[in-house]
Amino acid sequence: MAEKGRIVKIWSDIVEIEFSKNSLPSIEHLLTLHDGKTYLLVQRIVDETTVRAIIIYTSQDISINDEVINTKHSFAVPIGKESKNNIYNFWGLPLLKNRGTKPKYIEMNSIINKTRYLGTNNEIIETGIKAIDFFMPIVKGYKLGIFGGAGVGKTVLMKEIIFNINKKYKSTSNIFIGSGERSREAIELFNELESSNLMKNSNMFISKMNDSPGARMSIVPIGITAAEYLRDYEKEDVLLFIDNIYRFIQAKNEVSASLGKKPSVGGYQSTLESDVSNIEDRLFKNENGSITSFQTIFLPMDDLSDPSAVAVFNHLNGNLVLSRNQSAKNIFPAFDPLASSSNSINEKIIGKKHFDAIIEAKRILKTYKDLEDVMLILGFDELDKESKIIVKKALQLEAFFTQNFFMTEHFTKSPGVFVSMEDTVDSVIRILEGKYIKQNPEIFSYVGSNKDIPTDEELNL
Repeated sequence: MAEKGRIVKIWSDIVEIEFSKNSLPSIEHLLTLHDGKTYLLVQRIVDETTVRAIIIYTSQDISINDEVINTKHSFAVPIGKESKNNIYNFWGLPLLKNRGTKPKYIEMNSIINKTRYLGTNNEIIETGIKAIDFFMPIVKGYKLGIFGGAGVGKTVLMKEIIFNINKKYKSTSNIFIGSGERSREAIELFNELESSNLMKNSNMFISKMNDSPGARMSIVPIGITAAEYLRDYEKEDVLLFIDNIYRFIQAKNEVSASLGKKPSVGGYQSTLESDVSNIEDRLFKNENGSITSFQTIFLPMDDLSDPSAVAVFNHLNGNLVLSRNQSAKNIFPAFDPLASSSNSINEKIIGKKHFDAIIEAKRILKTYKDLEDVMLILGFDELDKESKIIVKKALQLEAFFTQNFFMTEHFTKSPGVFVSMEDTVDSVIRILEGKYIKQNPEIFSYVGSNKDIPTDEELNL
């Protein structure tokens, strides 16, 4: 028999419900009313008979004394191979009809596995994006954060990563989690995956920006539960894409404020660190398979020291920063190699040639940045010979790391380019060796590799 309670208090998007002593629901359990058309999620146990829940979805107005039913479970998550090729909302309902998907369901957060793989076998996943493959190679099971303010290209870059990796690695499974983003972006991504025949290996879990904070914060663990099932039970390598982890934090903050919890640094919830770690600590490689995750993180005011960004930083293997200064120079992707970092930059993982090239490239770019103020005051011609060479190499490197994307072909009218990691490294080494030092940096703008560009020696310069 269903355990029932009644609403005794309502404020904001919080509902207080009274149950009998022996039928109190647990935290994260769903409650329903209005014939199962309105959903609440338990967030706090007030006393032995009372709980507080947040509103997930309402089909009609909620009133005092309304009867509430305890479902005794949390969100249902569609899992397994049968769930692929569809889009799901936070209820776990498929949004696309006639797709032939008949998923099994499990409860959210019910199969958390903390067992990690501690081997030394590091398999690199090529993205075909020069800036990523060179400066921060992706290792299977790693977590990459894509940081940036509004409009610098986070979502476009993520779409390109999805497209390129699936183009090269056919057997991967994709899970895309859209938390608090525009529905237009989800539709565009679906259309791209569908037209590229990639949707058959993909699931999408979407909670739009106009959904309740409870829905926006829950969609992330829902999608991660689906990824964990594919890794641990289907023994698959999973690519997990989360857009945008900041919206998850924001939704958690809204719920925290509604519950009357005191804010912490920067106005964020006092549980910020644990909220993030409860998500991030589930994404890794083990003996069953791997979850390699790519997460966009919005930066309020382009501030890398924002508490939300710092909380996520601590859990990532790579931090890719998209800079407004780079985009202002017409450098796309607007990647900032000096602000970005990765713990895959290790000689044992990427090899000595690649490692040395990264160190030298960063040295040149850092020196160039230091010289920019000098050039503004004195001009380029007043630099010494060595500094002029460094500036030229830096400008050539900046131009080289621009790239046309497949995802932007329809408005740039330029074909996308996939560049192998080997070609990227060799191309950078040729620039570092000064083989193009007498040529204009613009010859490298939006090209693939530079192996077809004649060197100074070949041009008799």
